[in-house]
Amino acid sequence: MAHADEQPAYALRSLHSEEVSFVRFVNLTQRTARPWWIDFNARPQNYDDIAPGGTLHMCTYRTHPWVFRDANTGDKLLINNDEIYFPTSALYDGNKPIYLPIYITFPVYSLKDCCLQCIRKHVKLEDYIKLEIPQSLQTDLKNSPHLLREIKNLSTRYRNS
Repeated sequence: MAHADEQPAYALRSLHSEEVSFVRFVNLTQRTARPWWIDFNARPQNYDDIAPGGTLHMCTYRTHPWVFRDANTGDKLLINNDEIYFPTSALYDGNKPIYLPIYITFPVYSLKDCCLQCIRKHVKLEDYIKLEIPQSLQTDLKNSPHLLREIKNLSTRYRNS
């Protein structure tokens, strides 16, 4: 039984913290990356998109989780080789904060996922039913990436530290 002051395992969200962290998100992909901070109510809040090869300097907090998605398709991107990023404690050079580089990359997509991404890019949603492919693939095409659903799934695998 959970205690009243414990965070439920499914509630991936930011916790109040005064432990600051300075990061430099570096987009190593050829896609525009959209950063999403998971707020105190477990709702994603987006920040400025990061162009391919671009960076975003951010002052955040140690208990604030982040996820990244392709800004155009919603496809998952990795941050430091994980689906979710939890900032580390701040580092300083004297009194000057050090912005730690945090790398945005592609996951290894399955061949099926790559094909679904390509079809979504070139075929309109209403035309999926016209494709001569199995019904199960038409269903998979309609189930395009959905950030809130993915955050809920992540919540079952991660807990705030």
